[in-house]
Amino acid sequence: MTGRGPSAAGTPSPTLPLSYLVTAVAAFVLACAAVPVLAPELAAHYYHPRLTALTHTVTLGWITLSIMGASYQLIPIVLERRVWSERLARWQLWILAVGIAGIVSHFYIGRRPGLLVAAVMVGAGVGMHLINVALTLRGVERWSFTARFIAMAFTGLGLTVVFGLILGADRIWKFLPGSFFPTLHAHFHLALLGWVAPMVIGVAARVYPMFMLAPEPNGWPERVQFWGLALGVPGVVTGLLGAPALVVPGAIVVAAAAAAHLTWVSRMARDRKRPALDWGLRFVLTGSTLLISAAAVGLALAFDLLSGPRAALAYAVLALGGWVSLTIVGMMLKIIPFLVWYRVYSPQVGRAPVPTLAQLGWPAAEALAYALLTGGVAALTAALAVGHVRLIGAAGVILAAGAVCFAAAVARVLQHMAPGGRQPAAAVGARTG
Repeated sequence: MTGRGPSAAGTPSPTLPLSYLVTAVAAFVLACAAVPVLAPELAAHYYHPRLTALTHTVTLGWITLSIMGASYQLIPIVLERRVWSERLARWQLWILAVGIAGIVSHFYIGRRPGLLVAAVMVGAGVGMHLINVALTLRGVERWSFTARFIAMAFTGLGLTVVFGLILGADRIWKFLPGSFFPTLHAHFHLALLGWVAPMVIGVAARVYPMFMLAPEPNGWPERVQFWGLALGVPGVVTGLLGAPALVVPGAIVVAAAAAAHLTWVSRMARDRKRPALDWGLRFVLTGSTLLISAAAVGLALAFDLLSGPRAALAYAVLALGGWVSLTIVGMMLKIIPFLVWYRVYSPQVGRAPVPTLAQLGWPAAEALAYALLTGGVAALTAALAVGHVRLIGAAGVILAAGAVCFAAAVARVLQHMAPGGRQPAAAVGARTG
């Protein structure tokens, strides 16, 4: 396959999205393991070089790489479009991985000139991804709800990266007007609401019905979600940058979009034909539940009912660690087994007994990961709200243990791709039962 046109098959090799997802899991484990180590910093103000390093490990290393990897699997399936260049996507991962490692390490040691170089690398990697996606979506005739939200999300990603580069340069040469913290808050919300939120909402509308065997959602929530983000995100970001009167109405409209999304999720859960919920589905539904808490705290901050670094940190954990991270964990527990099964066992269908997707998983590790990660997020949110160092450290240990269990469950699935790792259906069933 060349790098100048669509791949020969409808979907790229499973190793392409898997390479992103495995790298993202490593970043997730690293970020969770860092929480108890950074408990003293977390008990103080959120603007600290080491906490900024932790934040970018989560937002870039975990969330962004996860979404990019999943997009190379999901776009061909849900939008029926071939990935334009698999080769470009593979080069992009190396550039992003090096750039993200540079950003995190330079934030940690507080070296800004090197940080800007690493940020330029990340910008180049993101630019490569946006080109690949734009050329993949070129010629789309029907812009479905999911297609429109994916386009919105990648527009938000591009703006977030440009904003981050400008903000990084401003910390060296200081040229932006206004105070620093509102600009920092605008950058954070552009990433959360302009990049991550539309991607999660758009993809959920298409894949959750497949996962739950539920009817695809429709009706008025579609319009509320689209216009809520299309109008609310610019309102919040512009308000933080210098028009404070826009923050509250922007936050209200974004909260309406979140409520409409939750309406759809609750309908799908209610009308599903799959009677039992596996651990992947439990993760995504729990993540959706935590979106309620994150939206409530966000509104309280917008209305000045809550303020200060403690409330801001709790809000960030509920949004990034609760809603987004638990949703991604659940999605990975569905996507990774499918990719591995397709790579290893699909050629054997009809020739020999093969395991089912469920038999590739490790339910015991997934159950323990669910208990530890959900409990860790709740405990960390409460500990940050009161600013108690030992409580933050204890919650961080719980979170780190959950991340290790999740990584172990993923590793168990990936084991099937190793030489000698293939198992007959009966052996896999006996092992997972």
